[in-house]
Amino acid sequence: MRVQLRSASGRHPAARAGTPPALQGLDLDIAPGEQVAVIGPSGAGKTTLLHLLACALQPSAGAVTLDGRDPWRESTRELQRLRGQLFLAPQVPPLPPRQRVVTAVLAGRLPHIGLVHALRSLFYPTSIADADAALARFDLSDKLFARVDRLSGGERQRVGLARALLSQARLLLVDEPL
Repeated sequence: MRVQLRSASGRHPAARAGTPPALQGLDLDIAPGEQVAVIGPSGAGKTTLLHLLACALQPSAGAVTLDGRDPWRESTRELQRLRGQLFLAPQVPPLPPRQRVVTAVLAGRLPHIGLVHALRSLFYPTSIADADAALARFDLSDKLFARVDRLSGGERQRVGLARALLSQARLLLVDEPL
């Protein structure tokens, strides 16, 4: 997926009104398949950039385009479809504490399955082998049926990354990976 920012500015969602944008006038061009790392001090705007790229935050100025399309000019339905092609892995993965790891990992596929299948998978997970293979890449196969609240912080991060791998997203946005 081609990603372009032209004079893009954005304010972190948690920023107080009146504070200057975390990002201002940013130009960026990322080609399909390219891997990019953004490094900088706390408060430099790295998380804000990821939220702009994930269509979770509308730029306050400038433009963000994905495959040449401005997501904010699309219909609500088309914006949701586009968001289904993106995966934002936050610093602290939002994993329900009593959930089993297998279910947490398979949740990466939720944007691509129907509601009935999604609800059913909460009680009867399918594609367990796929979840196990994703966890194996992070040396977590032994945690497949463990509860999330019994994992260490690092293990939870790796479960979040396994979820990202299983998501089938065209663009993975990872905030402070291991």
